[in-house]
Amino acid sequence: MDVLIIPEARGEIEALMALRPRPGTWGVIVGHKLGSRFVVEKIGAGGSPGTVPDERTLAELERIWPGRIVGIAAVRPGGAFNKALLGPAWYAKLILRLSGTARTPVLRSHMVEFKRRFILEPVPLAPAVKE
Repeated sequence: MDVLIIPEARGEIEALMALRPRPGTWGVIVGHKLGSRFVVEKIGAGGSPGTVPDERTLAELERIWPGRIVGIAAVRPGGAFNKALLGPAWYAKLILRLSGTARTPVLRSHMVEFKRRFILEPVPLAPAVKE
């Protein structure tokens, strides 16, 4: 697996980082899977720090973007946030951890896997596409 972030989504990440959100702010990743690639089309930000979307919130987001929620993005998430994602609701979903600045965002990508227990497995970023 790898992760391709289209230019529009990369711009949304840069804009989000320019707003200097508090650590733990999160949003859903809207996109699709193409073979063994996550394609990130949009970041729907707005989750409060210290929370993780519950089953009801996930169901509502799925109603809005049916079949297009491929993961979650979080700004400098803490250990409790990461641990809360280790479960069946986020299995095989993409986790983007954002840090850095708007000019130089730092992205770390993982996928929730199950290997006798739920873990975060690193997923490389695909080379940037030319606009």
